[in-house]
Amino acid sequence: MKKIAYGKKLICMTILMLCGLLMAGHDVMVAKTNIEDEAYVYTTVFPDGYTPHTNPKVVYLTFDDGPTKYTPEVLRILKEHDVLATFFVVGNTQHTHVMGDIVAQGHAIGLHSYSHDFGQIYSSMDAFFADFEKIGDIVFEQTGVRTDIMRFPGGSSTKKSNAKTIMPQLKDEIASRGFQFFDWNCDSRDKMGVKTASVALDKIKSGSEDVGDIIIVLMHDTEKITVQYLPGVIKHFKALGYDFLPLCIASPAVHHGW
Repeated sequence: MKKIAYGKKLICMTILMLCGLLMAGHDVMVAKTNIEDEAYVYTTVFPDGYTPHTNPKVVYLTFDDGPTKYTPEVLRILKEHDVLATFFVVGNTQHTHVMGDIVAQGHAIGLHSYSHDFGQIYSSMDAFFADFEKIGDIVFEQTGVRTDIMRFPGGSSTKKSNAKTIMPQLKDEIASRGFQFFDWNCDSRDKMGVKTASVALDKIKSGSEDVGDIIIVLMHDTEKITVQYLPGVIKHFKALGYDFLPLCIASPAVHHGW
């Protein structure tokens, strides 16, 4: 089995400067991480490859609902700009083989859903975890990785189907299974009616202005415009002095509220 460590870059960049924050715009909490404990783990396991990460400004680029035919181009752009990201993947796609490329190139991979069918997966606890376990098995088959990060379809604040009724129990069970879930505090709206790359980029720029030093950007590698606006997103946050990291279970966990 491959380690759930996403390449040498992650080893060198993984220690985060985290704090508990209440983000504006949503009831969004950013969880606190014990930096000393995390540093101890990495200096012990990787004594020759550990470099503390000290920049408090971190942006996490996240892509949902892939892999698709656009994912290889997203990966190419990320590689060209020397940036790592996170992919929350689904299973009902003809491109599951790309999951291996995601991990091989040092990116984080997280579970999203097998079917992404809200009516089905949120119909009951059993239905949700049947779907969840199915996508987990596919990711393992394609990558050798048993990941411990996930994102709820629609986010943890979704009101679709029966989600709001069972979400408290889902959150508890997810935690008991050793997973951390991640929402977002900046949305490209690339799957919500935005038609052009320039508008999506503007949404990200304006949506990230007041959220603080920790930014988790929601994007979708299902959309052609994502390939078009992604270079601009990377250039924007680099110009503002942000570092780019992939998510891991110790990363700041943005959680939505109703």
